[in-house]
Amino acid sequence: MNIIFMGTPDFAVPSLKLIKINYNIVGVYSQPARPRGRGMKTKLSPVEKTAKEFNLKTITPSTLKHEDVFNQFKNLKPDLVVVVAYGLLLPEKFLLTSKFGCINGHASLLPRWRGAAPIQRAIEAGDNKTGSCIMLMEKGMDTGPILSSKSINIHSSDTSKTIHDKLSNLTGELLVHTIKDYTTGKIIPIKQKKDGIKYADKIVKDEANLDWNLPAINIFNKVRAFNPFPSTYTFLSGVKIKIVETKLCENNHQLKPGTIIECNNEIIVACGNRSTLEIKYLQKPGKKIMSAKDFLNGTKIKIGEKFGI
Repeated sequence: MNIIFMGTPDFAVPSLKLIKINYNIVGVYSQPARPRGRGMKTKLSPVEKTAKEFNLKTITPSTLKHEDVFNQFKNLKPDLVVVVAYGLLLPEKFLLTSKFGCINGHASLLPRWRGAAPIQRAIEAGDNKTGSCIMLMEKGMDTGPILSSKSINIHSSDTSKTIHDKLSNLTGELLVHTIKDYTTGKIIPIKQKKDGIKYADKIVKDEANLDWNLPAINIFNKVRAFNPFPSTYTFLSGVKIKIVETKLCENNHQLKPGTIIECNNEIIVACGNRSTLEIKYLQKPGKKIMSAKDFLNGTKIKIGEKFGI
């Protein structure tokens, strides 16, 4: 079984490692090295870095639209192509090259949360379940028939980081079992349902600016969904403050959303629908993440002051 693996971020690394143990990988496709981090040094993607550690052939085209790129792909003669968070849309001729086609490991329970940011959008929406789906790829975005899936619970303590790590490992394990059963004819692909389709739009940084007019539960979910990236924030006296962790409160109020209700040893803020939210951890510009108590020790704020612009 000759496999081409296509992936780019950390999420895809467990899948690459597990497939490498069980099958012959003839090539690893990843997005090209790009400047990253504070120093903007050019770094390999996590998948390319891992592939090189295993001495696997790596290919990093910036586009798949050129004929020479397709010819190189075709000449690897894959029996199966496995895609996990690659980041480039595969032209249809790539999907038709191998004997068993292309399969994709996706971090949601399709058809809910097709698209770029399924983990963040599931948490932001308050979903209590998510999971991994292995699907056959076709021309549409995450529209192919399902080969296998497995769900996990989303707890109130989960962030996009914890769900990312759980689904990253789950996707790898599911892929290995699915490849075996699919290529031996034990799996019959099932068309996705037409109802319940939801799209997980790419995260835009401006979304991370908290709107205190929303109910506390919505803000609580968004803080978890955008942790660690891009990280939610608000403003206090014109200074941008990152909001890292919050807790739902039972207090009611008659104040304008964003108003600070309590700032003794804890910070409690008025939200929409008369709801309230406690800020547990936050971060000043250029400083480390700190507890509300430590923040208050070094920052003078008063009851009645407001978060937001």
